[in-house]
Amino acid sequence: MSQKPVLAISHKVALSVGGIIRYRLKLLPSHAKNIDKLQFRIRNSAPIYRNITPSSGPWKIAVALIRNPDKLPVVPELVPSISCAQVCRLYASVNHDDDEGCNEWELEVLSEMILQPNWIDIKVEVYVPQVLLPSVLSCDYKDTRAICGPARPEDVLRAGDEQGLHLVLLTHGIHGSWLDMLYIKEQIDAHNRDNGKTITFLTDTNHAGTEEGIQMAGQRVAMDILEWTGYCDTEQGQQLRTAFASTTSKSTTATAATTSAQNKTIAKPFPRGISKVSIIGHSLGGLINVYALGFIEEITQGAFFRTIQPAHFITLASPLLGVGFEHPWVLGYALSLGVIGQTGKDLALENRSTKPKRSASPATSLSPASSMVSQKHSASASASAPGLSMECTLDKGPEPLLLAMARPGSASNRVLKQFLDRTSYANIENDMAVKFNTASMMGIPSFDMDQFFSPEGAATQPKKSIYHSALVSVLALLIPQIPPRARFLGIADAPSPVVIVERVEAGSVEKPDGTFEAQDAITTTTTGDNGREAKKNKTNKKAESVNSTVPSDRSTSISTTGSSSYSWKSASSSSSNEVSTKSRLDLALLVSEGYHTGMDWTKIGVFIEYEAHVQIIVRRKWYNLDGWKCVQDLAERFNFT
Repeated sequence: MSQKPVLAISHKVALSVGGIIRYRLKLLPSHAKNIDKLQFRIRNSAPIYRNITPSSGPWKIAVALIRNPDKLPVVPELVPSISCAQVCRLYASVNHDDDEGCNEWELEVLSEMILQPNWIDIKVEVYVPQVLLPSVLSCDYKDTRAICGPARPEDVLRAGDEQGLHLVLLTHGIHGSWLDMLYIKEQIDAHNRDNGKTITFLTDTNHAGTEEGIQMAGQRVAMDILEWTGYCDTEQGQQLRTAFASTTSKSTTATAATTSAQNKTIAKPFPRGISKVSIIGHSLGGLINVYALGFIEEITQGAFFRTIQPAHFITLASPLLGVGFEHPWVLGYALSLGVIGQTGKDLALENRSTKPKRSASPATSLSPASSMVSQKHSASASASAPGLSMECTLDKGPEPLLLAMARPGSASNRVLKQFLDRTSYANIENDMAVKFNTASMMGIPSFDMDQFFSPEGAATQPKKSIYHSALVSVLALLIPQIPPRARFLGIADAPSPVVIVERVEAGSVEKPDGTFEAQDAITTTTTGDNGREAKKNKTNKKAESVNSTVPSDRSTSISTTGSSSYSWKSASSSSSNEVSTKSRLDLALLVSEGYHTGMDWTKIGVFIEYEAHVQIIVRRKWYNLDGWKCVQDLAERFNFT
């Protein structure tokens, strides 16, 4: 006769956008012989009518149950979608031949909502046979902030240390959350655990606010950095905090309040033991970071980066040159009309001459009433902080914001040049959102994409159309696929998705004839086991045409005529009308030229076969398995000590 299970653990919790909770459960060895299995019940307590309100986001949760999570290889049991008012039941068998840590499980529950800051009520229950007492099952619980939040500097600095911490900031993309960058944070922490000098900081200030424009999102990230490093506790920083506090949105105010509360327990002044800073951004997050760097440089009058050394600047599938010149024209047109708000216009390289001047506040207003209040607060803030310039030069002028940030001499460009290195990861294929040329700033000169996808090339799959990529991406979002057990077991032997790494020296920009001039370019091609070769060489010759990196079947191939290249001298002195008449491709070339003037870049091509845009960062740890080795490459390639 089967035993009636007894409730051992019951916990109710609410998850918001990008929320995650983890339970670490362990069955004491002395009781293992009395039980065959444990039962887990996870209930999505959101009312059932929420299933028909997709406009506010998918009201679903996902569950992963991992046995012995500290032992490799790990094969989780996954439930990708639990809808409103549904219950998921999972059973965990007990190993009677118990040894240390053999009967240990990690239960992970995460929210799949991506659009609005709503909350889902969740109930987690664990049942054991009646012969056992609840006390035999230990449970360690961590909420979203405990998992994603950064450590405090005083908890990391060793006794007697005053300096030496390396701050690594990670910024998510549009409609994202800090959960998107969690896997990268965990891998960086794991690779640098022994040095005791690395702090990873997931900024979450742009939750549900990424459509408000790169300017607003960048200012929020900048304020997060200034608050956390203690700059806002300095005399000028206090004025800055006062000026911004009255104009922030509700979500930003809550984040700033939490950050300030944490900082009050930190006795150390700016820079709180931090000597280096590295910046990592995914998708739109890369552009948000570029703006934030320029904003910090101007608002602190250069004091921040004179105190804290910029180390690594890294982008992952970021549309550095904007969006539209590689996609069907209808996408660029839709973005220019504001389909995804001001952010879409920024990405479409829309001229700002016809737009009203935007406020320098870190958040936009959501209604006319709030706009009036914001203006009132802004005026009072300026009065309370005399002499403090709240405007950033990047916000002035009519030209597209992406072009303004790339201009040589701009605040963002100046800070980028101070970094020890700059690296862009770009998906070669299967990225519907951010194509290869914009993510790598007009391609990698010596990489021949046509050859890569030829029968003799290194691609394991034939080239797919943009429509196929779009369909795969949408289906992956709506119906997450569970990787088979064999892929988890064989991930250690899987080839690396990084197929080419090339360093392009400063001044390697597109020539009027459509070629790149590479000076002492160090090229490293990293290959896997499928016929790819590893090589290192130095060249001092003209690289291949950008046309070679664009498949011939694309309707928006890169032009090789002289009209596609402009000198900065003439461009900087051109009128707003001249800039507004240029095509998106011409503007993208100007942006690319700005980023290649006076600074070198390491460009990394990544080939992921499925839904590459989120796989490259492993947006969901157990579902985006193909990106594990790409994140591993990032964690091992850079020194974050």
